[in-house]
Amino acid sequence: MKNIWFVVSVLLTALQPHAIRAQDASLDTCWSCHGQQGLPTDATIPIIRGQRADYIEAQLRAYRSGDRENQIMNSMAESLTREDIPRQAALIASLGWPHTTAPQASAGADLVAGCKGCHGADLMGGPSPVGPAPRLAGQNAAYLKSQMVAFAEGQRSNQEVMQALMKTIDADSKTAIAAYLAGLATTPTP
Repeated sequence: MKNIWFVVSVLLTALQPHAIRAQDASLDTCWSCHGQQGLPTDATIPIIRGQRADYIEAQLRAYRSGDRENQIMNSMAESLTREDIPRQAALIASLGWPHTTAPQASAGADLVAGCKGCHGADLMGGPSPVGPAPRLAGQNAAYLKSQMVAFAEGQRSNQEVMQALMKTIDADSKTAIAAYLAGLATTPTP
């Protein structure tokens, strides 16, 4: 009897990596832009690996409905079924945040106090009064800056609070905030 349980245990252990690889294969299209190891080669593309599942799900739904516009992401989200979206979001979130190499900057530290009300005291994201807020700590600076500008200029209209807030922040401050946030939490999370 012990031998049977041993064999079953070995088989289950052997099959587990196959199941994980199969799930990862469903994300291959994502990684072509967002980076196989979680780091996009284009810094204007966000790190999504390890991002909050509720935020990823909300954004995929916004892309799918057209509430958030990006030609590539709109097409990608439209190809997902309503059932696929939460599953894919949970899988992406479960992979953990990658190690980033942005230098730590202190110039924007005093400018992010207002961000903490929605994005959390540690800027790792969380539930907020206006819906799920993404992790900002360790995100690509170029992506963060481009999104702040998009909100300010009305090119990104799926979050009214962010639109209003970003209109009040000058370009130099946006750059400092993005650099500061990119330098936070540069070690991987499990």
